[in-house]
Amino acid sequence: MQIPGTAKSSLALLLCLVVCLPLLAGPRGGGEDSGVQVRARVGGQILLEIVSGSEISFEVDPIMNPEDSAATEILIRTNAPRYSIVATFSEFNIGDYDLIANEKFFIRSRAPGSGRALDDWVVPRGQVTVLENEDGLTEGEVTVVEYLLRVDFSVPAGEGRLEVVYTAVPLF
Repeated sequence: MQIPGTAKSSLALLLCLVVCLPLLAGPRGGGEDSGVQVRARVGGQILLEIVSGSEISFEVDPIMNPEDSAATEILIRTNAPRYSIVATFSEFNIGDYDLIANEKFFIRSRAPGSGRALDDWVVPRGQVTVLENEDGLTEGEVTVVEYLLRVDFSVPAGEGRLEVVYTAVPLF
């Protein structure tokens, strides 16, 4: 049997549609192979910045000005759900006289949210957690750490230096 030319072309086109169209449309059934799976991994970050009070100077004497106070503002940005701030204190001596060991230097802090801060004045020895378990996921919130130096006649005249290093600890 002979098939005329136009019929051959129509038959070839029909055969091509029957074979190729299902391939272009994708597999039949549940569509497991026709979907896209997307995965995202977000890294955890925490940034600590001293926004004010990075340099503090106390001017005290036992009669005219026996105490002086100052503060540091610490800005935290984090995508951790919670975080803490730890402060590490160096020695604070005037000559051989230790202002921390003799309980003349104190700190306290204020929490920006629901975290636990140092509500009362405490003597900072070594490492101190100034803010614990604070709400995270923040574009920026400020924790205030206050310092207090009290002197009497037992404190020798002179100058002392203290270094405080703050570390933000994310809680993922």
